[in-house]
Parts: sequence; structure tokens; C-alpha cells
Amino acid sequence: MSGISVERRRIGLKTPFITALGRKDATENVFIRLRLANGAEGWGEASGSVVMAHLSAPRLERTVRSLAAPLKGRDARRLAALAPPLFARAAAAPAAAAAVECALTDCLRTALGLGWGAWFGGRLGRLETDATLSAAGPDETRRAAARAAGEGFRVLKVKVGTGFAADLERAAAADAAGRRRGRRPSLILDGNQRLGRAGAVRLSEACLARGLRPVLIEQPLPADDLAGMAWVSRRAPVPVAADESVQRPADARAVLEAGAAAVVNIKVAKMGLQAALETIAVVRAAGAGLMIGCMQESALGLSPSVGLALGTGAFAWCDLDSDWLLADSQPRGWFSRAGAWLSAP
Repeated sequence: MSGISVERRRIGLKTPFITALGRKDATENVFIRLRLANGAEGWGEASGSVVMAHLSAPRLERTVRSLAAPLKGRDARRLAALAPPLFARAAAAPAAAAAVECALTDCLRTALGLGWGAWFGGRLGRLETDATLSAAGPDETRRAAARAAGEGFRVLKVKVGTGFAADLERAAAADAAGRRRGRRPSLILDGNQRLGRAGAVRLSEACLARGLRPVLIEQPLPADDLAGMAWVSRRAPVPVAADESVQRPADARAVLEAGAAAVVNIKVAKMGLQAALETIAVVRAAGAGLMIGCMQESALGLSPSVGLALGTGAFAWCDLDSDWLLADSQPRGWFSRAGAWLSAP
């Protein structure tokens, strides 16, 4: 490794991003660029989120710099040995470790002339993703859903967990807007740990009773409440997906053994690329479903996740819309987007 640079950049959101855990009007992300002796460069990006509010942009930047400094002069081809210590050193800030690992991997795949999809196996040429709708009021939800439907999104991820009546009204508004565009949407109900046991079951039942099409209820309970997640999984008429409950491969095994979810949401920012591949193997071995998600990365930082999804072809559900939610001033990525469809270049 011959060169390292780190910078922080603020990128606006097209509309406020609101969940049961908080609100953001912009994201401040940390970018790292690594350069090999042969001139090949690689990029990584760490994004904070309302889920991990303690990870401020300055803290992410400090962590990225401290992780990257010892890489100077190291051989990037030893990626399998270099990556795991990053996560051990930054256990409280996995997004920072993932950014450095992605930059290292990006250097190697660039030096070899491989696209991100080819690096992970080249299984697919394109994939379809959902669009996320914030926990806003019904009017804002209708406008956002109409925009998404107009750009070809057939799956809408609706943020819930703000109260039963508001959640149901929001889901119905998303459905109605999609129908008016001639695209009746499938709905992912994302509770961000705030639905409660009875609330998760009640909301999924009410959506079905209203003629809506919920296909997943994501992380309805706190991350460590696997018994509660299992309780919901046994009673809800919609499959449960685990997100915050799974930060590493061992967590996926624990979730599935407990019967706490039928689907596991993998995010590169939570665990990195190597651990994501291990988690895919764990979930596949258990016969469970896979989802891939993101934080608020730009198209540049989202590229490894898109490559992972395209290359492995492992994911039945794709939530890779962070670049679509950000303003156009963001850095460009490796992939191309046509509304809901992401393609290798």
C-alpha cells in the first residue's frame, strides 16, 4: 500500500429520512482512497445511520484513519489476513472497518481488471431493488410512493413503529399510490425494533385485512430479543426478517436456531465483505431466506454491496436504494441504475 487519503463529505437527502429511531435531512459520510504501488486505486465509504447514532462522522473519520495507517507498506494481496483485524480493532464502529476492507478489495479487483460483480462470481447482470419510504405522514408517503412507482419500483419498504394507526395509514397510503400508477406494490414493513410483540402481529394482520400485500416484517423487536422475535415468527401471517439482530455470522446462526426469523438481512456496513460471504453460507445451509440492505452510502459506497448481490445471486430481497434517496451531488458508483433496476456496467 503506497497511498492513503481520508475525507468527510456531507450529502443531502432528497427528502427527510425518518424512522422510529430518528430523522436525518443529510448524511455526512467518510470516504477512504487507497493506492497500490502499481497505481491501482480503491475506495470505501462509511455512513452513519439513525440506528447507530453514536457513530458520528468525526468518530467514523478518526476510526477510519487509525485503521488505515498501519496498512501503509503492506501487501494488499494478503486481504484475507488484513481484513479480520480491522473489525477486531473497531468492534464499536464496524462501518469504519467495512469501509477500509472495501477499499482494500476495490484495489485488488481494479488491479485485476474485474468488476465488482465478477469479483463475487458474476452470477447476475442486473437485479431489482425496493424503495424505502420514511415514517412520514400519509400525504408525504403518497407522494414518495407515487414517485417510486413512477420509476418502476414494485417493492416498497415502509418504515413503521410509530404507532399502530399511523403505521397502518402509512402502509395503506403507499399501496394506494402504487395502485394509481398501475403497480400494486409489495410491502416490507420495517419496524426498526419498535413494534412490540403484539403490535407486529396486529399490524401484519391488519395490512392483510385491508387487502395490502406485506411480504416481510423486518426487525419488529429489539435486536437481543430473540425469544420475542420467535414469538412473532410463530404467530405473524407474514415472514419475519432479522436485521439489527445479525451483526456477524454467529448471530445469523443464533437467530435461525432460535426460530427468530425466516429471513436474514445482510449489510456490508454491519460486518464487511468476508463476513457477509460467511453469513450467506450460514443462512443458505439453514434453508432460510436472504436480504441485502444498506445504510446511507452514496453510489460509490454502495457499489460493493451491489457487486455482492449481483455476483452471488443469493438475495431474494434487495434493499439497495441509498443512492436513490440521496441528492445528485453524490459520487458516482460502479453500477448503473434505471429506477428499481441495478446493472453491472
